[in-house]
Amino acid sequence: MAALLAGRRALVTGAGRGIGLATVERFRAEGATAIGCDLDGAELHCDVTDEAAVTAVFEAAAARLGGLDTVVANAGIVRTRALADETLADFRRVLDVNLVGVFLTMREAARRLEQGGVILATASQAGRHGFAELGAYCASKFAVVGLVETLAKELAPRRIRVACVAPAIVDTQMQDALQEGYALERGTTRERVRDGIMRTVPTGVAATPDEVARVFAFLASDLASYISGATIAVDAGECT
Repeated sequence: MAALLAGRRALVTGAGRGIGLATVERFRAEGATAIGCDLDGAELHCDVTDEAAVTAVFEAAAARLGGLDTVVANAGIVRTRALADETLADFRRVLDVNLVGVFLTMREAARRLEQGGVILATASQAGRHGFAELGAYCASKFAVVGLVETLAKELAPRRIRVACVAPAIVDTQMQDALQEGYALERGTTRERVRDGIMRTVPTGVAATPDEVARVFAFLASDLASYISGATIAVDAGECT
């Protein structure tokens, strides 16, 4: 049986750890040549909020891989704070990484990919439902969903598909940071926060990064040839 992504050449942002790193590894396991970028921990360095840096990393990745046909805009950060207590600087920082970074990545991909390309992004269930003390994060991820739906329509004549994945609870360092932030905001322990969060998951189990990466691999493959503009929930039924 042929590998699912044989012949694909992919760039993944935010690939130093977590979902991004798992996506690079899964793409390679499925036959793609894939390269990751991040501020640290990945093969290529890139600050996705820097327009020139994004252009440069696309050029470097295309040179290494002999071109690009698949791009995953995954880089993101999270912070927890009640909206009334949020500072403008911190709010903008989340939007800069989670929204502007995705915009710059997707714009560069839209300019470079040829017919048959795929552009994917990491949204979140916080881009479909509001959550207390996650105002900046929710705003950024709702906007990512909107960008995906818009770009899917714009690129349809070129047969470039665009979609995003909306994970819920995934065992990553970002999830650890979110839980620690909640604990600080609410004056409790991280253990209590995690117990409360896990009670919302029907299976009682968090996803692994690879379980999210597998969905990216499916969306990047020809098996998803008629899927564009969609947001795919990866949440064990938590938010349905």
